[in-house]
Amino acid sequence: MKQTRRVLVLVGLLSLLSAQAEAAAPASPAAAVTGAEPERSVLRRATLIVRDTDASIRFYRDVLGFTVWLENRGQVTPKSLPSDAPVGAPSRFTIMKGRHPWVGMIGLLQYGDARPAAPAPPKLVPGDVVLMIETDDLDGAYARMRAAGTPVLRPPETTEVTGAGGAKWTASFVFAFDPDGHLIELNQRRPAAGATPGAAGGVDVRRGFVDTRLGQVHYRRAVPLAAQGSRTPLVLLHQTPLSGRMFTEFLPAMASDRVVLAPDTPGYGESALPAQRPSIGEYADAFGDLLESIGEPVDLLGYHTGAAIAVELAGRYPQRVRRVVLVSVPLLSDEQKARFSQPAATLPLREDGSHLLDMWKSTMSVRPSGQTVEQAARLVAEKQRAVIHTEWALASLAEYPLDARLRELRQPVLFVRPKDGLWEQSGRAAALVPGATAVDRPDWGYGLFDAYPADIAAVVRPFLDR
Repeated sequence: MKQTRRVLVLVGLLSLLSAQAEAAAPASPAAAVTGAEPERSVLRRATLIVRDTDASIRFYRDVLGFTVWLENRGQVTPKSLPSDAPVGAPSRFTIMKGRHPWVGMIGLLQYGDARPAAPAPPKLVPGDVVLMIETDDLDGAYARMRAAGTPVLRPPETTEVTGAGGAKWTASFVFAFDPDGHLIELNQRRPAAGATPGAAGGVDVRRGFVDTRLGQVHYRRAVPLAAQGSRTPLVLLHQTPLSGRMFTEFLPAMASDRVVLAPDTPGYGESALPAQRPSIGEYADAFGDLLESIGEPVDLLGYHTGAAIAVELAGRYPQRVRRVVLVSVPLLSDEQKARFSQPAATLPLREDGSHLLDMWKSTMSVRPSGQTVEQAARLVAEKQRAVIHTEWALASLAEYPLDARLRELRQPVLFVRPKDGLWEQSGRAAALVPGATAVDRPDWGYGLFDAYPADIAAVVRPFLDR
């Protein structure tokens, strides 16, 4: 049996060499509204049976850019996995890590003494595997392959790729073999035609402010660099107590063919703090001023608290809002409304900083596998911006007749229902809007806009483009 077939665990490895996104897990007190889902099965590592660990380390470290994360040495015992190495022979287990701190690692397991490298197989047969690895330095990796004498099946080629939902992008590929004959598919996404350096995916993201009746509202605005039609602009409304920053990864995913704006709700992010707590209607009016500055009808996408504001905005300004996407709709129970009807006068800020640890634990308790620790840290920092005003929008939400407003919607509405703490509420909300489209995604949870930006775009884009 070829060595290639003797793999313990393997499916496609995602984004080992490229940074990922920032997520939107709920913070206290919002965490009290939405409970965390139990962790689902997540592929953390593929372990390869190798002939020579040192040779494999040189390939994955020096050619592809992984680092050694764990190194264990021992002996083969009767309880070891079956192999042709005798009991008492040396064993060695190494884990190589890419940029992601928790998933997408590669294990190297060697039983017995080192053996010569395996020849590249003439063809793939059932039982073989292909390791798909994304990189941001394909040309450099290919140069290192050639210098190291790596067997290359196919040199770099660039082609258009069609992904989920028909999304298209350009990518370059190299196919080569590691020292044990495992086939590596190394790929790198390329900028769209007309993109400038540093603008991911041919999208230019700028920030700005607009004057509203609640003070200056800060926004992020993403514009496609390559002209691709005049589709309706999309406005994204965020969860409390975050900001438009939670859509960092989703902005370029949707802005490949339209202008996308992600404003900060007044009092959150970098938007001005109102003199007193606004109602949901007053938040909507402030965003109505933003829509007026855009000068043409828009589509809306609202998430959690942002979904309620989107409903009110669509109801108050029907001539300015064309279509509405609602993700995780906070149709609160009477008990939840009572809990949030009176915002705390002050948050429990503690001189020893232990309140920050509570916020960190709350974020990490619902952190998706696609979110890095660095992204979680940025998320926690974003939650601190509102300080003692964190609960304002939640208190306004508790007073808001969301069920009645949902029944009054006249625009086409898409409900996207991930399996988070608002799963049941979102289902009830969708039933209140006649003719609404609903997409249930129980495989998504918190942080979906960071973990699955392209997949969400593939769901949202066809609805907006009908």
